[in-house]
Amino acid sequence: MKKLYIFALMVAFLFTAAVADEDPPPRDKPAVVNIITNPPNSEVYLGGELLGKSPIENMSVKSGRQTLVVIDQGFELVNQRVNIWPGKDKRNDFDFGTKIPKGHIKVTTNPGKCIIFVDGDQADKTDGAPLTIHNLDAGDHVVRAECSNRRSAEELVTVRGEETAEVTIDATKGKKKK
Repeated sequence: MKKLYIFALMVAFLFTAAVADEDPPPRDKPAVVNIITNPPNSEVYLGGELLGKSPIENMSVKSGRQTLVVIDQGFELVNQRVNIWPGKDKRNDFDFGTKIPKGHIKVTTNPGKCIIFVDGDQADKTDGAPLTIHNLDAGDHVVRAECSNRRSAEELVTVRGEETAEVTIDATKGKKKK
């Protein structure tokens, strides 16, 4: 019987501790937040209001349970409910190691044999078949083909996270290299 009583007390204590952790902070009290993101210069929204570009340091906001959203290059990197505590509380410091989604570009060239550059860096060659360039940051990239006919051409390609963008570059009418 004594063991059952001790077990019941432990369960009651754990339940009380769990409920205490879930108690929301008081609402509409002055609070200070720090929000750091990687990459920096991401748009930060708290409670649907734009706070500005990260990093956000010592910004005055209202306390309470709110939704924190971080957007970079049109991609939502963070979307979560957070507790904002009154005053300058360490629990109001948020450091997100966010990650820009990756995507791919499938390049087809005319003529078929070209050296492919992405954002000025040599990526690979097309040897008569399409070439897929993997793991590019989502966003806009300049793809240039320097081909065997001594001509080149380029296209602006938008990469979306977890997708493969396709582009055909025709260098038969492009600039002739000297």
